[in-house]
Amino acid sequence: RSFLSVIGVLIGVASVISMMAITTGASESIKKSLASLGSNLLSVRPGHAQFHGVSLQAGSVTRFTLDDVDALANIYSVSRVSPGVNGRVQVVYNNKNWNTSLVGVGVDYQHIRASVPEIGRFFTAQEAGSRALVVVLGTTVARELFALEDPIGKMIKINRLNFTVIGVMPKKGSSVRDFDDMVAIPISTAMYRVLGNKYVDYIDAEVKSQDMIAESIAEVKSVMARRHDMGKDVDGMLEVRDMTELKNMLSGTARIMSWLLGSIAAISILVGGIGIMNIMLVSVTERTKEIGIRKAIGATNSDITVQFLIESIVLTLCGGLIGILVGAGISGLISKLAGWPISLTVLQVSLSVLFSGLIGVVFGIWPARKAASLNPINALRYE
Repeated sequence: RSFLSVIGVLIGVASVISMMAITTGASESIKKSLASLGSNLLSVRPGHAQFHGVSLQAGSVTRFTLDDVDALANIYSVSRVSPGVNGRVQVVYNNKNWNTSLVGVGVDYQHIRASVPEIGRFFTAQEAGSRALVVVLGTTVARELFALEDPIGKMIKINRLNFTVIGVMPKKGSSVRDFDDMVAIPISTAMYRVLGNKYVDYIDAEVKSQDMIAESIAEVKSVMARRHDMGKDVDGMLEVRDMTELKNMLSGTARIMSWLLGSIAAISILVGGIGIMNIMLVSVTERTKEIGIRKAIGATNSDITVQFLIESIVLTLCGGLIGILVGAGISGLISKLAGWPISLTVLQVSLSVLFSGLIGVVFGIWPARKAASLNPINALRYE
């Protein structure tokens, strides 16, 4: 009977531990992903629209050039800009090859997108100007091609061109996709030597401060509208994304999910506590004669109360400790099967144990007080 009552708390604590481990790990992963979005970042992209009232052909968009990048860099509220082009490429090192995402970017990309290499360095303005064959790897590509080998200075092939590895970007994590499965090369090299692009796919612009974002968006639209003669169709032909809003939205979603999962786990523990209380009430009824004997030989009400409280606390602590082990195992299994990150801290484990003991006190107090209030004469005569 005691084991069955422990199971309720065990399931509750296991739920709390596994959900806390998963949500904490997911939050850390989201934080890393958000860090890669940079701070006060605007992403300027072409949009589909009508041009001066005449419908464009399907697929027609505004085309950005490197001159547009220079124009945006001259806006007062913008501190840095980085153009970008994207493509899929095959990278080869010795007998290893890997299909990955290639980004051609500007020198300031490392600061705008929080991608300053942890190993090696980023390419310089001189290398970008000379269309140098240098590459900075994401951690996934570095792992797949080099394993434990130091990649700096090694030569890899990207679409049959020999590139020198000069750095490895910091780990950014994954959500919908793996943000570390990429390689970065100078924008000029990507456009003219690898992908053959004539135009820039997008432009990232870092605003000097949060307060200047609205002003900066208006100025970006004004500059691009003049350069491309967009007229009143600027909102349709140009898309300016405020990445700060996206970061806030993702952070808010993660916070709501944490509270939701935590509430479900708390209900599980509550149900377990009610189970403990029911078992203890049955125990008081069955041990009425024992309580009468104890009182008859001098036990006080507080002695009886403490006895039943200790039993309740011991049961819930046993359930809590076993639940911690089960919860850690479940979270590890989910992480392995689903590929989700987990993070379990000493504080979380300590709080779970403390909460288990608290449940024992809260739900054990009524049975304990009921036992203590029994009349010893009636208890001795109870059959």
